[in-house]
Amino acid sequence: MKNIICFLLFFSGYLALGQTKEELIQKIIDYNVFESNCVGIACSPSEQFNRFEKLMTLISEKELMEFSRHKEPVIRAYASAELIKKDEDVIKLFSFEIDKNESVETQDGCIGGFDELAWIIYNAYKWKVASKAVTKMDKDEDVRKSKIEQTLINDVTFQKLDSIILHSDKDLYYMFYYIILKGEKVNKSLFPVLKELAFTYNNSFAFDCISDEYPDEVRSYFQNDFLQADFNSPNKVMYLDRFVEYLLNSENENYKSIAIQKLEKDDSWKKYLNFIEGKLKKHNVVLGF
Repeated sequence: MKNIICFLLFFSGYLALGQTKEELIQKIIDYNVFESNCVGIACSPSEQFNRFEKLMTLISEKELMEFSRHKEPVIRAYASAELIKKDEDVIKLFSFEIDKNESVETQDGCIGGFDELAWIIYNAYKWKVASKAVTKMDKDEDVRKSKIEQTLINDVTFQKLDSIILHSDKDLYYMFYYIILKGEKVNKSLFPVLKELAFTYNNSFAFDCISDEYPDEVRSYFQNDFLQADFNSPNKVMYLDRFVEYLLNSENENYKSIAIQKLEKDDSWKKYLNFIEGKLKKHNVVLGF
């Protein structure tokens, strides 16, 4: 059995070596998954990753840059990740994908799903910076974590990536805002942009940062805008989840009524994975449908 497996691995590797540039590109597109170097519970070598590695030996630096603007997201994902390793302009790559706001299926080890290309680039650069922050001598996990956090805080490029996210009007992956805003004391110079995110784009992570500073705006938002706000996307429903928690936890019966009205008025939130129903049970709230 082992001999058969070895032969198959050798044969598939031989076929990859004999493929032309165009054939490799088409196979990457046809498979259409952005994979790390190993996949599955056993972390088996990824044929898709190896296809791109082979492609890298057949293309020029100019072609690699062109691939970062390819119409197929899976090609752009691989090209952008490679360009980040080569210290190319991360801001330009990231800004392009923020504007495109497209996703690709991903597989990293045994973890699979769909990720925005901007998220892939963000994390590729983040881990590149983090890997330079620590050495083999840093054995203590708390020391490693502290060094990485401090390095990221001081990294000018990383600060620019965060700024691009906060100033974007796109429906971006909610985890961007969780990472940037959750648990951090936000500089007051950011309050104007956070107000816009909270009250114009219904972003609950921004709302949590500024709600105590603007009580009048909070009241106005829930009384005038919240019931008409659009939360019909996988990202936006995560914001709705937090807003519902805020309203139900309040001592304001009117706020609780607003939460119920919103959830009864538009039940599109039910088609997304969320925790709203659990919050309703916790507060003994039964919706009228």
